[in-house]
Amino acid sequence: MKYYDDNYGGWDMPENVEEQHEMRKFYHKVKYESVWKVCSLCDQKVKLRPEYDKCNSCMDRLESGHQW
Repeated sequence: MKYYDDNYGGWDMPENVEEQHEMRKFYHKVKYESVWKVCSLCDQKVKLRPEYDKCNSCMDRLESGHQW
């Protein structure tokens, strides 16, 4: 099963059932804590954790050398 959110991008669930349970719990916690914000780089409205200001898509681009 695959999950996605604007904080971390795609989530691949591990095969181990216990690890799946823990990761799913964390995923739902992240989704619950996330609020609608405007990404400081792309100006898209996304759901991010309160302490974040950039979406995962922008961070992936930055990490691969893209400049704004």
